[in-house]
Amino acid sequence: DISVIAEKAVVSTQSTGTGNIDAMFAQLLTAAAALLLLGPVHADYIRWASLARTDGNSTTMGNSWGTVVVSAWGSFGNVTTGMVCDDYVDDNTADFLCRKAGFEHGMEMRTNNGGSYYRHRLSSSAWYGQYKARFALDNLRCPSNARRLDDCSRNAVGSHDCSYYEGLVLKCRTEARGVELEDMDVSLVRANGIQSQNGTVVLNGTRSSGLVCAGGISQKTAEILCNEAGYDYLVEYNATKNVGSSSKLDCDTMKEQDISVIGENLSCPSNSTDLGDCSASVANGSCDADEALWLSCSNDGSRYWQLVNLTLAYNEAGHHDRKDLETGNDYGTVLVTVRNTRTGEERTGLTPYTYSSYTRSSICYMLGNTNRYATYRRAGQISDNSNTKVSCGFILENEMSYVLSYLWCPGYYKNLSGCNFNLASEDYNPGNDNAYWLNC
Repeated sequence: DISVIAEKAVVSTQSTGTGNIDAMFAQLLTAAAALLLLGPVHADYIRWASLARTDGNSTTMGNSWGTVVVSAWGSFGNVTTGMVCDDYVDDNTADFLCRKAGFEHGMEMRTNNGGSYYRHRLSSSAWYGQYKARFALDNLRCPSNARRLDDCSRNAVGSHDCSYYEGLVLKCRTEARGVELEDMDVSLVRANGIQSQNGTVVLNGTRSSGLVCAGGISQKTAEILCNEAGYDYLVEYNATKNVGSSSKLDCDTMKEQDISVIGENLSCPSNSTDLGDCSASVANGSCDADEALWLSCSNDGSRYWQLVNLTLAYNEAGHHDRKDLETGNDYGTVLVTVRNTRTGEERTGLTPYTYSSYTRSSICYMLGNTNRYATYRRAGQISDNSNTKVSCGFILENEMSYVLSYLWCPGYYKNLSGCNFNLASEDYNPGNDNAYWLNC
């Protein structure tokens, strides 16, 4: 050991007196010579570790759940970046690898052959393409106090006899071991145990069931819970103490069903897709049922959509390219455009015929025509060869559909924000002949 030789040189020099420079120099030369003879000292170590997940054609690193990918340095100076084989891996080894990936410990182990866990793994194409079908470590087994790779038993770096399906998949967490959320169902419960689209959040699992504290809940976490409960959109989230008694789980039901707070610090990362990506620590009594989480969810996404444009459009029958659509005149089929304020998505399409005189007058005013007595028809009442409406052929060729199922605007109003509307569902189709047509 070079450090031992150097230490001996210093001790020897001290023993001969501070004035004996020659002796000290000789000892240091001995240490330097030994260093040159021994050469550099190598040890196996992990340069970096990460959890990889493939979604479609994109592979991301740094997830809390995914296939373990490490870049390992071998004792002969070779570097191998690839997967870790599942052979001999136990809980201590999983904890070691999770720590190397930047987490505190492991929560769950799977392999690339893990059935429903496919969405949490590195794809075989990514393994072959990005990592050249390499395994960095095989037969890895680490003690509970392992801090470095040399503390573990394993094959030489890069040496393995594993196939893709033996790649190790880990779920890691940063907080103390907590509530297992992967198999939890989410329900929103109101007074008398009635399930609804708004209510106290109840987690139901095979190992435990109960409430979760509202403290620290983010909007992303609340959205994931709404999705798990079967709803597309989050409307509101709060602590139960701030909600009316009829809209939350009541004390009597909690007593009868022995429901209590089981989790706190529930958190879902920004890239979460389901509750299995989230974490929660076991409740320690810091919050009670008054501070449990309450949610309001919905499948009606209209609140996120804005009406951004109205126009009158027509085309010459038999001409159905997009460039053939004419707009900006005083007559035509009413086309509306709406935009999602959260995603930026825009939809342009039809709106159904309405009897409202206010609506037709307002549309004409917004288009710069002050005619108070606009002519209005169902599109089916206008001949295709009149070339004054969006023709059937254009609608079919361009897969145009209804964007709204209802539209109402106040009379002589020139601002779209004053109009009320309902977004059309996917299956809404009153027929193209019932589309709204105006002549201002």
